Parts: sequence; structure tokens; C-alpha cells
Amino acid sequence: MALKVTQCSFCGRVVQTRGHHVVPKSKGGREIVPTCHSCEDFIHKTWSHKELRDTFNTVEKIRADERLQRFLAWLRKQDATAVHRSKRARDRVTGRYK
Repeated sequence: MALKVTQCSFCGRVVQTRGHHVVPKSKGGREIVPTCHSCEDFIHKTWSHKELRDTFNTVEKIRADERLQRFLAWLRKQDATAVHRSKRARDRVTGRYK
């Protein structure tokens, strides 16, 4: 998908964003929201596709999670033009597309 400069649905920064399926497309998701690379990377490294489908299936539910709130507090202190890669969360279910 093409990058646009808009407001990220998760961190609220006005940066380059791309369309992100809130529920992964492979799990039947259709809603697409603008998301910056840093937030999208954090989301996919924190929750499995199954968790995004079953538990964190709206922007509000993802934003309300304490893990994202801690990440956003850190992200807001960083340079707005930087892209940050996240490590996979230790408590995330391992395995591909579970």
C-alpha cells in the first residue's frame, strides 16, 4: 500500500502512514485504518493474528492496552521522523499466524 502523510490511528502523530487491517485480513478483517510503521510493527510483534481477531479487534481495544500505552509514552519522546522497530514480546504466543 502507498504511504501517505496522515494522522496515525494509534499514536496520533502526523507522519507517513499506510493502511492497516485492525483484524488481520487473513482472519477475515476488513476495516483499514491509517497506521505509522512504528505502531504497526509494535502491534504485530505484541499480538498474534488470533489475538487481534478475538480480543484486540478494534482501535479502541488496542489503544486501551497498557503495553501500547507504555510504547506510546516512549514513542512520543522520540524524533517524529524516526521509524522504530520492536522486538517480539516475550509473552506473545509463538508460531506463525496462530
